[in-house]
Amino acid sequence: MEEVKEQQEEKKVSKRAKIIGNVVFFTLISIMVTFFVWNFIDIQSSYKYPIFGTRTSVIVSPSMATVNDANKDYITSDMKQIQMYDVVTTVNYKSFDEIKIYDIATYYNGSKNLICHRVIDKYEDNGKQYVVFRGDANNLNDTPVSYDLVRGKVVNIVPKVGHVVAFVQSPYFSIAIFGTIFFVALGIFIADRQKNMKKAIAEDEGAAPNEEEIEETASQEENNEPVQEKTEENKQEETPLEEPEKQEEPSYEEDKSEE
Repeated sequence: MEEVKEQQEEKKVSKRAKIIGNVVFFTLISIMVTFFVWNFIDIQSSYKYPIFGTRTSVIVSPSMATVNDANKDYITSDMKQIQMYDVVTTVNYKSFDEIKIYDIATYYNGSKNLICHRVIDKYEDNGKQYVVFRGDANNLNDTPVSYDLVRGKVVNIVPKVGHVVAFVQSPYFSIAIFGTIFFVALGIFIADRQKNMKKAIAEDEGAAPNEEEIEETASQEENNEPVQEKTEENKQEETPLEEPEKQEEPSYEEDKSEE
């Protein structure tokens, strides 16, 4: 009985661990899929919907990697440059007044990627607000952009991890995610199907005798209980009755001779 209890406890622990593992796995998958979908919506909407006002972007241009001689009069040694495949984190500006000269910020110019350059100037014209950007490695300003196209100020730079982020933001990441989900779901389906098949086979073959039946059989063998023998009467009842012999009828010729 103790062994049976231990086996039951082990099954319970294994079942709980399996449930927890499935919950953790599918939670991580859900988070990654949600991140990908949100990022896709953000890109398709011209980068208007960052997650909680924060966005991570990969630098894919060397326009902020070095300092051009034409920019050395305002770029000081404490101003950071950004190398290719660095990852920058940006936070949305709450108003036009929050933009400071020489901030590094991102803006949308209609292309596939955001532009990450330094703020050189800002001004208002006929009631409209404009911001002027320039890359540290460039000798010319960018075309002024309206404030509504500015997407955020750079608040953090992480060097050389852009390859990973670029992969996460690429279509290959979505293919890997959905492929993983498909194969995991397929594995679970096959495992459940095999389990059901084994259960059905066991039911067809008949359930194994329970412990009470085994103990009863063992006690009968120990006591050497005689098996009830068939009596002579039972044997006679079981013996089929013989059919009576048919009597031969006299032939016509015998009857004639007697007369």
